[in-house]
Amino acid sequence: MASTAGKVSADNTALNIADHGRVLTGKTVAPAFCTPYGTQFNSNVYFYAEFDKSLRAQPAGSTLNTVQHGAALLQYDLSGADRTLTMRVGISSVSVANAKLNLETENARSRFAQVRGHADAAWNARLNSVQIDEAAHPQRLTGAQRDNLTKFYTALYRVFGTPTIYSDVNGDYRSMTATPPYPSSVDTAGGVEERPVANVADDTFTRPDGSTGHPRYHYTGLSMWDTYRSDAQLLAMLAPREASEVMQSLVVDGEQCGAFPHWVDASDDSTPMAGDNALPVLAASYSFGATDFDVTTAARLVKQSVFDPTSACNGRASMASAQRYLADGYYPDTTSPNIEQYAVDHAAAAFLSALPASVRSDPSVQVSQADIATLDDRAGWWRHIFDPNNDTIAARKPPTSTGEPGELEAGWYHESTEPNYFWSFGYAWPELIDAIGGKSAAVDRLNTLFSVDSALTKVPTLQQLNGGQDSQGFYMGNEMGFPAPWAYNWAGKPASTQYVVHQLLHTAFGTGRDGLPGNDDMGAESSWYVFASLGMFPASQADGGLALSTPQFPSATVHLGNHRLRIRTDRDAASAPFISSLRADGKSQARSWLPLDTLRSTNTLRYTLSSSPTAWASTVAPTGPVAAKPAG
Repeated sequence: MASTAGKVSADNTALNIADHGRVLTGKTVAPAFCTPYGTQFNSNVYFYAEFDKSLRAQPAGSTLNTVQHGAALLQYDLSGADRTLTMRVGISSVSVANAKLNLETENARSRFAQVRGHADAAWNARLNSVQIDEAAHPQRLTGAQRDNLTKFYTALYRVFGTPTIYSDVNGDYRSMTATPPYPSSVDTAGGVEERPVANVADDTFTRPDGSTGHPRYHYTGLSMWDTYRSDAQLLAMLAPREASEVMQSLVVDGEQCGAFPHWVDASDDSTPMAGDNALPVLAASYSFGATDFDVTTAARLVKQSVFDPTSACNGRASMASAQRYLADGYYPDTTSPNIEQYAVDHAAAAFLSALPASVRSDPSVQVSQADIATLDDRAGWWRHIFDPNNDTIAARKPPTSTGEPGELEAGWYHESTEPNYFWSFGYAWPELIDAIGGKSAAVDRLNTLFSVDSALTKVPTLQQLNGGQDSQGFYMGNEMGFPAPWAYNWAGKPASTQYVVHQLLHTAFGTGRDGLPGNDDMGAESSWYVFASLGMFPASQADGGLALSTPQFPSATVHLGNHRLRIRTDRDAASAPFISSLRADGKSQARSWLPLDTLRSTNTLRYTLSSSPTAWASTVAPTGPVAAKPAG
């Protein structure tokens, strides 16, 4: 089966054509993703397609309009006055019958113009979750202002593009339940593993208050290593209902396959990246507003992931080499997988701490304060791989025969370098800054990373801000560097955060074909851009607050669920990129960290900007990032 997974061929496709040619049915496959570390199987995609015209008659012996090896070249009769051929298609992961039902339910008769109009209206409503005032008067915009709006709303569009609905209109979807041994040897359709059909009607859950939750849809396409740093938080803030349903889908996936999956593609688990990244996605989503899902089962699965060395989704372990990690405090001979696992432990502690006491004490969960303390301690195990001689994050050899930690050595960093990974775990920045000698040393290190000076007179180039995965400078094109610009806030130089973020927004992003600095990774790069443009970022991904920088638009309205937040500046950030002061509903804000509780209770954030660097928030340490305290 390994030889067929990932390939589309006549062996795993099917095509049937009605005699008149107005109906096509069959299936193809979505190839296995990112093998060999990704998914191990193809996924069936069934289709039911309708055309509004008939096939053109062919002479005897013609191969047109005839299925050969799962494919056909079709010729339709366009001899009438209307020479437009309209095709409408429904798809399903379950069956051709469901694909037909999806089409008949969602689009029984609409023409192309009607579908386009409906899509325009739906997207306009969704994109208005953030309303930039400048967009209301396009005739007044300069070219640069128009470009900034184009970049912003294109980014917001991409953020809302994933995850995607996987269930059919009747609630059916292909389950993640597989039969051991893993991977299964069942192969009836060219690299496709057989799975049972599930239905969202069976995915109802009980909330902590005793009421019942009913998900409308089941979702797939959870690229969680990519999305836990900013995308999950943004979706939870702007679309809490949908984000809650995505988290419910994740919980159900975990129940079906035995543990939280790592990267959900169709209904398979993928492990192309290190870390049990479902946990920071879950914790971030819950903290930032997506709370209407089965948090009791989620808590049980979280506890299983971090404490049970045998925990696995269809044979794929929650923690690689779990016994060694739990015994030694690090994975030997590597670096970035350790950083990811420490972030997972912090996220687990933050999520479990934030849950109501009734959930933590549920018989199926039983989270103790000792459990949370253990996870908090494990989140600090980054000290095992910190090299005080070089002030770097490194790798460590296996423990010696006496049980002592092995020697430090050069590290391995997945898709990036040590200078970028160094700032990737924002929850530990205060301690990390102390470890390298304090704030001055941190500023020097950050200046080198971003190719700027402390006077903020040096303008970095695109190459310096997006040097690629082998660069010792900053790499905007991949996720591990996302939080780094806001680290200056903890080093006492928030003006440098404001400057660097401004440079990245206007240098590394554009409106052309190459307008993104890297792979968008299902909205990850775009969510960074949206957050940065609004002057905020979840630097500590699982904690309830935002690191602040300069809003790039003079005025905007952000709809946070049922709450409406206005963000206003007295000047355009293009000429005044620095913060002089900030007031929240008239109350002075002297810190560069805004707790979510403050954000949700504030009607207006009003910034006074400056064309030159200021001392705002430089003498007052941010209050976060801190883990949420136990509720109840």
